[in-house]
Amino acid sequence: MIDERSAKHIETLSPEVKDAFMNFIIEAKELAAKEGLDYKIICGTRSWEQQEALYAKGRTAPGPKVTNAKPGSSMHNFGLAIDCGVFKGKVYMDDSTPADKKIADMMHKQASTLAAKHKLRWGGNFKSIYDAPHFEYNTPYTLADLCVRKEKGQSLIA
Repeated sequence: MIDERSAKHIETLSPEVKDAFMNFIIEAKELAAKEGLDYKIICGTRSWEQQEALYAKGRTAPGPKVTNAKPGSSMHNFGLAIDCGVFKGKVYMDDSTPADKKIADMMHKQASTLAAKHKLRWGGNFKSIYDAPHFEYNTPYTLADLCVRKEKGQSLIA
């Protein structure tokens, strides 16, 4: 069964990829449950304004840098990406103690083994930034292509 928070974020995604992400999160939750944990989607589609606010962190806004993606250069802006969180009860482990963060990272790595099966890419394999909670649909299109295709109402996944 899928939790309400994950379901809410799946609803924000492009209709073309909802099933892939739904099936992925169901399987990831099963993996997490074996460790006494829960795996939830904590972010889905982001507006360009939301992306700008995240990009500003650690640059022109307080806090550490959380993304290298400017608005229009994140798969979240096209409804093709999710960020996941690891929970033990109500505790969000990704932002907790160093020991909890290590467990969360291990859980993201375990979930990443499911990515290819669901046509997803894992942010832990990115060259520019290690983004363990991030999963995105493996579309063949560049970000520039996605901008044009979205504007024309064309498929974003081929």
